[in-house]
Amino acid sequence: MAAGIARGGYVVARESRHVPVNLEYWLAGKFGLVWLRLHESLRLGLGELPAECALLAGGQALPAVRLCRAQGFAARVWWRAGLVAALLIFPVIGASAALGADRAATDVGVSLIFGLGCLAGVAMLQMALLSFRSNQVRLYLRTAGPRAGDLPLPAGSPGLPRRWDFWVMLIIATAVFGILLYAGARTGHGS
Repeated sequence: MAAGIARGGYVVARESRHVPVNLEYWLAGKFGLVWLRLHESLRLGLGELPAECALLAGGQALPAVRLCRAQGFAARVWWRAGLVAALLIFPVIGASAALGADRAATDVGVSLIFGLGCLAGVAMLQMALLSFRSNQVRLYLRTAGPRAGDLPLPAGSPGLPRRWDFWVMLIIATAVFGILLYAGARTGHGS
């Protein structure tokens, strides 16, 4: 079990004064704690995984089995975060439609839709990358033998977290949504 303090059926990692190395795991741990607070029935099976994500965020190497579980948990957390952001777009569209053709309301609505869409895109890309990494660890565990699960992955393994993963996905999602916003603005203003 990860180093932390047991509270209410899940493990809370001790706060560190260090900057997280892997931001996607740090955020997944924080979002995961919220998710587990909302769904108490999941605490028994998943309660230690936010603390495992916190360990990964700090750059600590985990045994392959624990790494795979933490990556799978982080992927599910990012999936839920993306789904929430995507679903929040619909009330914004409804509110924008209700306000009519007012230019300021339209601009605010489009900006909110862009922001939520970008957040959903980042979350979905994070989920995809974490799922890929988790699948690479599973493949390693199948081919490396029964004792491999108790040891960290070898250096350079495709399943290992990388410092730049979060930032690459953030740049890709922001660029795609920026291009879409630009194209939409040019089309919408008749240019």
